[in-house]
Amino acid sequence: MKKTVSLTLATLVATAVIGCATTMAPTSMRGADVMTADKAPALKQYSEKTPGVGTPQLIARNYPTQPPMVPHNIEKYVPLTVEENACMDCHQTEEIRGQKIPQIGVSHYSKTVKAKDGKPVLEMSRFQCDSCHVPQADAPPLVESRFVGLSK
Repeated sequence: MKKTVSLTLATLVATAVIGCATTMAPTSMRGADVMTADKAPALKQYSEKTPGVGTPQLIARNYPTQPPMVPHNIEKYVPLTVEENACMDCHQTEEIRGQKIPQIGVSHYSKTVKAKDGKPVLEMSRFQCDSCHVPQADAPPLVESRFVGLSK
């Protein structure tokens, strides 16, 4: 028993001494010292396009269930509330000013509640459009990538 305990203690001490002696300081993958503060990226400008003006350009999706991205600036339409939702003004109809625009998906409407005129009502958990549908900044990728999204 004494021999086993002594051997175990000797192994632990040797491991601790050798392990501490060979441990190198951590190095960062970004090349800077680990303790250096990160630099915030520069602010990116969102598209200045105005909805319904010019030729609409839809942004390609990267995966099948990705929510569509917003190809125009949304600053004057937020904050979105249950009482005031500017997205609904345009995206509940098929066409505005002669242009076809994406409609709100059927998954966003209540399956049980209908308006007085019989039309579907927006599901209350879906009124905050900018939680999933975000405007696209015109910015280069942060890292090199060979990723190819969906193609139509």
